[in-house]
Amino acid sequence: MSVGNPSTRRHLFAAFGGRCGYCLTGDADHLDHLVPRAAGGTNSRFNLIPACTPCGQSKGALSVTEWVSRQAAGTPTAGTGATPAPVYRVPMKQVRHHPVAA
Repeated sequence: MSVGNPSTRRHLFAAFGGRCGYCLTGDADHLDHLVPRAAGGTNSRFNLIPACTPCGQSKGALSVTEWVSRQAAGTPTAGTGATPAPVYRVPMKQVRHHPVAA
C-alpha cells in the first residue's frame, strides 16, 4: 500500500534505514498502519511504519499488540488455521441529514 505524501514516505523509510519497522531485518517495501484502518487508524505519519511484505501480510488487520502476542505464541496470523482478526467497532459521529429545499 502506498500511503502518505512522497516526502513523508521518504522520511519514514530513511528513519528506519530502509528496513522493516517490525522485524528490523527485512527490506521495507511499503508503509503499514500501526493502528489498522479497520480499527479507526488514520493515514497520519504517526500511524505509519515501513514494513516488509512478510510482516505486513502476516499482521493484516491485527493491532500491533495482537500480532506480536500471536507471533510469540506461535499462533498463525494469516492463512489456513489463523484465528480471524477481531471485528472492530469504530464509533461513528452521528450525522443529521437535512432535506434540501427545491
